[in-house]
Amino acid sequence: MEKNKIQFSSTDKKLYIGVAIILLIVILAAIINARSRMNQPTIGDIDEVTQEVLENDKNQKLVAALQNMEEKDRMEYYFGMFLGYIEEGKYERAYDLLYSDFKNLYFPTLEDFEKYIPTVFTEMSDIAHENIERSGDVYILWITIADAIHGKPSDKKEMNIVIQEKDYNDFVMSFSVI
Repeated sequence: MEKNKIQFSSTDKKLYIGVAIILLIVILAAIINARSRMNQPTIGDIDEVTQEVLENDKNQKLVAALQNMEEKDRMEYYFGMFLGYIEEGKYERAYDLLYSDFKNLYFPTLEDFEKYIPTVFTEMSDIAHENIERSGDVYILWITIADAIHGKPSDKKEMNIVIQEKDYNDFVMSFSVI
């Protein structure tokens, strides 16, 4: 007994082959599209790159501004940056500006530094720059610190700030521990 065979006309065969080819193309296109999406940066990657570009642009503008400053103004700016971090509670950023040997000697940990800061610097420190001297790439600032809110004239403290400028906006610092 012979089984019933389905017979296709030549137009039917061409139609089925055409549909099969179209399905194959659609599947391949979907695979290629999925792979290309894997290689595209995500929104997080784009945000990170954008942030990096903005930070680099900001740094270049700062370096250009620092190049046009007098030495005294640059050193006061660097010390002001340090104080700004302290006033904003960004102790780790202020700590990172310190010279490594100085940190190891006086503040081996960030916690040691955080404990010391309130003994000298207050919420609103009034800083008077008394003098500045230079020796090579090292600058020494003589300052007087007072509590701008609760301080008395007799509570003023004198301190020396030592700043080593490696390049514009690339410096380390230390200070007399009082």
